[in-house]
Amino acid sequence: MKKHGFTTRVMNCAALALIFAFTAQAQNNRSFVATTGNDANTCSASAYCRTFTRALAVTNSGGEIVVVNSGGYGPATITQAVVITAIGIDASITATSGNALTINTSGNVTITGLNLNGGGTANDGVHVQGVGFLRLYNMQIQGFTSDGINLTAGSLTLNDSKINDCNNGLYQTGGVAYVRNTEFDNNLTFGAYSQGGNMTIADSSAHYNGDGFVVGGGAMVLDNDRAMFNTIGMLSVFGTLNFTGCLIAGNTYAYDVLPSSTMAGSSPGTSLITPGQMTSGALSAAQGLF
Repeated sequence: MKKHGFTTRVMNCAALALIFAFTAQAQNNRSFVATTGNDANTCSASAYCRTFTRALAVTNSGGEIVVVNSGGYGPATITQAVVITAIGIDASITATSGNALTINTSGNVTITGLNLNGGGTANDGVHVQGVGFLRLYNMQIQGFTSDGINLTAGSLTLNDSKINDCNNGLYQTGGVAYVRNTEFDNNLTFGAYSQGGNMTIADSSAHYNGDGFVVGGGAMVLDNDRAMFNTIGMLSVFGTLNFTGCLIAGNTYAYDVLPSSTMAGSSPGTSLITPGQMTSGALSAAQGLF
């Protein structure tokens, strides 16, 4: 009987240890961050965390992180599917070096309402090494020495946002990007640039950039966009740029088409190219795209 009692106690202890182990590994489907939070907390609705880094560590893949109040929350690396929402508040990430957000996951990521500030010293606002589908809504990205958004792979939708005062606004070397109702303003080199992959931009604008909309090896389609007060409004270096219903005004060059590249409109007359701008190269037929 004593032996049996000893065995029972051992089994009970083992069971308790297993329970504690599972408890320690428990993750949230929904986590919360706030400026009043503490990263020693569980990130629950009653025990906020302070940073995205801590919240990501305790949130299940496919879960959600809710930003509770206005303030800064620090750079983070995202390696899982997640939804981050900052609605109705002024939530930001200020980076002094590196990237504000680095994304490297096969899952889908949605971010709403975050402001990213590079302060003129950080590298990228959003650096995408890999992603399934990245959705960025209502974001302001500014002051990065390289790119507001750098997309190397995956699919991106960018909606209702502003990217300004970076070296490049959106820089794409791979993947597929769709942009709607977004402003690219005062970026040193390019507003939006497609070096590889496919990019479609609709109902958006490029103002006061080095060059506005640029294709350098991929394919770009512009629909109902505005390119104004850039050095070059539309530039095709190597690749294909097609446009329809755009306003091209106040640039030094309305467009520049280099050899081994193509630029075509639905009809050049449907895109208003105002007097006073120079042009370089020749527009091609629309190739049946519009």
